[in-house]
Amino acid sequence: MPELPPFSPLLDITDEPHGQSLVVRVQGEIDLSTGPLLERHLLDVLGSVDPPHPLVVDLSGVLFLGSCGLALLVETHEAASERGTPLRIVAAQRAIRRPVEAVGLNTTLQLHPTLEAALAHVP
Repeated sequence: MPELPPFSPLLDITDEPHGQSLVVRVQGEIDLSTGPLLERHLLDVLGSVDPPHPLVVDLSGVLFLGSCGLALLVETHEAASERGTPLRIVAAQRAIRRPVEAVGLNTTLQLHPTLEAALAHVP
């Protein structure tokens, strides 16, 4: 695995089960060097969530979301939709909301201000 550039902190990913839902907590920056790791992880854990329970991606610890991060969120959303699994994203900070809204993905991706809001109305 190539070393990350010094300006990009390592990406920290942890999984936390919530009943039959799964919360994936992400901290750091999602850019070209860290995006593939997160993408691989999200697609791997998607199979462990039984529809209609959601896969929740908590990005509240993310400081930067690059275009590759937006693309991987869309790809994960599409893969989850094919399985009947809702993808819910926790993101209250401007670093996430602004790029999502700027490219018009706020109608595609379900953004929630808190983890509690993302887990509300879980079957």
